[in-house]
Amino acid sequence: MWYKTLKTALFVWIGKASMAKILLVDDDIVLGDALKEAFTAEKLALEVVTSAEDALQLLRHYQFDVLLFDWNLPGMSGVELCRKYRHNGGLNFIIFLTSEGQIERKEEALDSGGDDYLVKPFDKRELFARIRSALRRSRDRIDEVMTIGDVSLTPTSRLLKVGAKELQLTPRESSILEFLMRNKNRPYSAARLLTSIWPSDSEVSADNVRVLVANLRQKLALAERKDFVKTVHNSGYVVEEIIA
Repeated sequence: MWYKTLKTALFVWIGKASMAKILLVDDDIVLGDALKEAFTAEKLALEVVTSAEDALQLLRHYQFDVLLFDWNLPGMSGVELCRKYRHNGGLNFIIFLTSEGQIERKEEALDSGGDDYLVKPFDKRELFARIRSALRRSRDRIDEVMTIGDVSLTPTSRLLKVGAKELQLTPRESSILEFLMRNKNRPYSAARLLTSIWPSDSEVSADNVRVLVANLRQKLALAERKDFVKTVHNSGYVVEEIIA
């Protein structure tokens, strides 16, 4: 039961408050047990849950430094878990640990909101190196300001700045712009934005995404930057970074 997991997490955190806290979501119990001892030696507190549903419950109540998601989970996949977590405003660094090594799988995982991808079987030294890198990057990510040219977006506050002008975005407008800015110079169709940002059980449709993009452009037009989100014929929407 998830409440037992919460109790375990609280015990771990009280006893090891100085350690970075990592959440592993993987139904491979043998792997989870094997990693716990290794993580302790690395001064990392590892909490393990075996389903996406338990992970979401845990993430509602506690804070972690890095999240490790398997792809093939019972019920909800790791990719769906990633989308739900990002849709709910989650900002922590996510590393996929999975036997799914195809490039299409990697692309889907990263487009869903993942930050890194490690194929099983892996060397624990590589995993710890990636976690250390994630911890360094996560320190700056929460208050991150994304900037392209004279346009900047703070995802946590959904504040858009164009030059000296400030504009407040809705959560969904901000999610779209953040995704396009993180994936600059790559066009995405409305359907692709839908599957990359929203969970599969969302009531949002591709038509809703087009409306949201139109609303976002209207706000950008107030600062005379409506063309910041461009349309590429037969490809979709793109934010371009002009390199001089």
